[in-house]
Amino acid sequence: MRPELKKSQSPLVGASRRRYQQHRAVRSGAFRRFRSAFAGERRGLPPVGNGPYRKDGEVRRGGLLLRLSKTGVLAGLLAVLLAVTAMRGWQMLERADSLRVRQVTVQGCRTVSDAEVLALAEIRQGEPLLAIDLAEAEERVRSHPWIDTVSIRRVWPYGLHVQVQERRPLALINLEENGAGLHYVDQHGMIFAALQPGQDIDFPVLTGISLPAGASLADGPAAEAAQFLRLAAQGNPVLPLQAVSEVHVSGDGGIIAYLAERPFPIHLGYGNIKTKYLHLVKLLERLHRKEKIDNIREIRMDYQADRILVAKMEP
Repeated sequence: MRPELKKSQSPLVGASRRRYQQHRAVRSGAFRRFRSAFAGERRGLPPVGNGPYRKDGEVRRGGLLLRLSKTGVLAGLLAVLLAVTAMRGWQMLERADSLRVRQVTVQGCRTVSDAEVLALAEIRQGEPLLAIDLAEAEERVRSHPWIDTVSIRRVWPYGLHVQVQERRPLALINLEENGAGLHYVDQHGMIFAALQPGQDIDFPVLTGISLPAGASLADGPAAEAAQFLRLAAQGNPVLPLQAVSEVHVSGDGGIIAYLAERPFPIHLGYGNIKTKYLHLVKLLERLHRKEKIDNIREIRMDYQADRILVAKMEP
């Protein structure tokens, strides 16, 4: 008997299998090329390079740009829709009867009345709360000479709160040379308002300064005179602001200060105002302690740089 051959050992079977695998590989490659070409035709891509259609990377980039452009158009339409909806909603809120001004509070007024502040702000009862331009209202209130800062805010659902800060007077300045009379000077040296009948006059008076109303004591002798008053306003018990009655700028004669309860002049001169003020405080304290203040005729701090001349009244 002939021995049986295993299938793996048959030459005919091996050859047939190799031919079948080669034929299958050729068919698979042709099918893939046909599928790629057909996909390129469907997308309408022009031929580039050596191949009939664009490469896979270029196809993906083109599709990505197309999707991004569609997304941008949709986002723009959505933004326009939201803006129109917000505008319509805002208009409906402005016309709502429940959002109208019913209560207004004003804080910080001393010299200026609440009615003056509301008149400047042009705030009226029953006005739509959302229709009020707060920035413009604040600007109108700041136009008052006594108003330094102002803040207006809405108090939902129907209120407004106005917070003002008035200027703090430091002194009065006599502008009679310009025909303007007495005006208030604030802590920053700004001449801000004319003295009206019935207003507070318990402040030192600056004299000998020729400036128009609305000007500032920014430099020169006028600024040094204002600096002396600011030092006194810090509350030193020996020489407070209330103890100064007048500060006169005498041109070549320098700055001369007068106390409210003492008739003698204090010649400060020009320059080193802070140092001179501190030395003057020590001198007045010593004179009060030794009870020699009543016999003083004048004090000269412009005598020498490191000397103070105290002239006494002698028989």
